[in-house]
Amino acid sequence: MIEPVAIPINYIERKPDSRYYRVIGKGITVEFLSRFIDNPDWPMERIAEGYGLTPAEIHAAWSFYYDHKAEIDAHIAEQTADFEAHAEESRAQKAELIRKYEARTGNKWTDT
Repeated sequence: MIEPVAIPINYIERKPDSRYYRVIGKGITVEFLSRFIDNPDWPMERIAEGYGLTPAEIHAAWSFYYDHKAEIDAHIAEQTADFEAHAEESRAQKAELIRKYEARTGNKWTDT
């Protein structure tokens, strides 16, 4: 009996010193593409056209995501927490600048 041969499909890479898995030669991360899974506003054809990817590259990224879901989801959660922390810090800095402006000028700050 002839033994089957596994044929790898190589569309995903991770560069040295990077935490991001990317579609080879495209720079688009698996993490980014994972956000489109099951999004009816972004079918595979729209993603392919909009980002210069082939259907095979998109499906490979999604498949890779499912195989590494815990790791990628943890990275997304970490990025979200970092973003929220920086956003809160920015809001606090803006509030302080407004307070100083109003104290110095005697004028009320308006966002226009």
